[in-house]
Amino acid sequence: MTTKSLLLGGLLLAVLSAPGCRPNDQRNPQLAGGASAADRKQVETVEPIDKTGLEKLIKERNGRILFLNIWATWCAPCVEEFPDLVKLSRTYPEHEVEVVGISADYPDEVESKILPFIKKHDVPFRIFVAKFEHQEDFINGVNPSWSGALPVTLIYDRHGNQRHFLVGQGTFDRFKKSIDTVRTRL
Repeated sequence: MTTKSLLLGGLLLAVLSAPGCRPNDQRNPQLAGGASAADRKQVETVEPIDKTGLEKLIKERNGRILFLNIWATWCAPCVEEFPDLVKLSRTYPEHEVEVVGISADYPDEVESKILPFIKKHDVPFRIFVAKFEHQEDFINGVNPSWSGALPVTLIYDRHGNQRHFLVGQGTFDRFKKSIDTVRTRL
């Protein structure tokens, strides 16, 4: 065997055994069975959601946990936490955790504010805009103890039962910890 062959063989072995090169690396959920970032296309539409739609979203879980974040483009803490929501949505397989956002902006601001915002952040999860006749109906439909302060995050188990109610700006670590407690309970 020549020196050149030994060097190439050693280099190949080093590359294949290096961290991050294993096909089932658990530190990268996209390689661990979740949808890859390429598979999760950027959202291009925002649909209105009313009381019936909200109830259906919460109750029809199909075995998935629901991570529901309510935000607005004009809300500074909402804007600051949004990159963590995008990161979170790419952390779990879609068949396990469904990340959904509901904008509290006005429905007539979809084209002018909401879509540009979600395109800027390359949002890969569903976004709705609240369309309730009265704001109190929306607030009570989400959680009767909610004051309406934004952002607010709710986590529902696979059966549609609310398990976490987080008011105020969250972080990736806080959200992940909350989801993981719901995942381990089931």
